[in-house]
Amino acid sequence: MSQTIAVPTRVSASASAPRAGVRRTDADRRFYLIAASAMLLFTVVGFRRFFQHGRTTPGDAPVTAQIVALVVAHGIAMFSWVVVFFVQSALVQTGRRKLHMVLGPVAVGLAAVVVILGSMVAALSVHFHAVGYKNLGGAKPFLATMWMQMMVFGAFVALGWFYRRKPAVHRPMMLLGTLVMQSGSISRCPYIGRLTHTAPLYVWNAVLIFGAVLFLLQWALSRTANRAYLIGFAGVVLAALLSAAIGTSAAWAHLTASIVP
Repeated sequence: MSQTIAVPTRVSASASAPRAGVRRTDADRRFYLIAASAMLLFTVVGFRRFFQHGRTTPGDAPVTAQIVALVVAHGIAMFSWVVVFFVQSALVQTGRRKLHMVLGPVAVGLAAVVVILGSMVAALSVHFHAVGYKNLGGAKPFLATMWMQMMVFGAFVALGWFYRRKPAVHRPMMLLGTLVMQSGSISRCPYIGRLTHTAPLYVWNAVLIFGAVLFLLQWALSRTANRAYLIGFAGVVLAALLSAAIGTSAAWAHLTASIVP
């Protein structure tokens, strides 16, 4: 009698493991769609004045006159990246993985455009309008932050592309890359933007808080901690601290003397 009871118990236990894995996978996919939706919302809200009137939100100042076309091109590229990230997350959620993979090279190419334009806009913005970054630690520290964010974004996208066959690594890398680029959007959102005026990390503050919230949300939904995300997020924290140290150094001030008057 005891043997007949043990057999179905073992079968039931073995059958429950795949079901639990499926539930975790579904929860993980929902998480990325939620995260992408939040980032898209932050972008629309943060840059609403730019979309509607071509003006930056802090102080409602106009776009730097000397680089209007470049700023617009950068804005389009950035917004396109956030939209593509949302679309890619939605495609995975709906099971359209083939189309997701077809759009992959397009996303990587767009990321390269974002890095190039973003680096140029950062340098020219502080060159022509250095006073506008007084509340963000100053023009030279701000430039260090922006260039660091561009490098980190590019690195995460490159890692995401390299591990495109491993979703457990690919997804968090793309998420972290998009997270880093959210500093401009979040800093322009009502109330939240106040965090960006706090030394020594300034625009990094909101990014790090948002990143921590995303980790907790993913953990709550899937009941598992994503190791790749944790390692990558630790890298973001390190990059934030490093950019703050570099941006206030004498060597950086000397190096960027020709960029920032």
